[in-house]
Amino acid sequence: MVLTSALFVAALSHADHQKDNPSDGTVASFKQVKPARYLEPVNFYNNLGAQVNFNDYKGKVILVNVWATWCGPCLRELPELDRLKDKFKDTDFVLLPISIDDEGLELVSGFYQQLDIKHLDMFIDTDKQLGKIFPVDAVPATFILNRQGKVTSYLRSYANWDDDAAFNMIMDNIASVPYRLPEIVNNN
Repeated sequence: MVLTSALFVAALSHADHQKDNPSDGTVASFKQVKPARYLEPVNFYNNLGAQVNFNDYKGKVILVNVWATWCGPCLRELPELDRLKDKFKDTDFVLLPISIDDEGLELVSGFYQQLDIKHLDMFIDTDKQLGKIFPVDAVPATFILNRQGKVTSYLRSYANWDDDAAFNMIMDNIASVPYRLPEIVNNN
């Protein structure tokens, strides 16, 4: 499991981010991960200071957004992600914006207030555990995990989350069947 995660991170970490991960600012720039990959469970913290990890959300489609307060595009994305989360509030979709700032919840809380974030929960990774499973050399970075906890796609840049294409991408992920259904044989 650790080797698989290390290979995943190595495959995504390149010296020339702009050349290797071009983005047009939309979700059309998401890269597919084929085959989808399991992640080593690593802990991060919620707004109560309790440890959580992705296994806590198995069975749900997860959008992980790694961000930092010193990142202008990240701060531009947060209000859009807040609106996106509100659109999917009654579904099996989870949005995890995880700050990699060293200063922790107090700093993140101030930015949430300043940006008038109403729907996003706060998560932090002050222990730098996400770097074990995700390339965090460029932020924002967004990863989609399926219901089994496998990474299916990623974008290491800003995306316009207010765009209809973003809504449709999330809908497609939610609607995807997490396992193969048996064929129904009609014996008539």
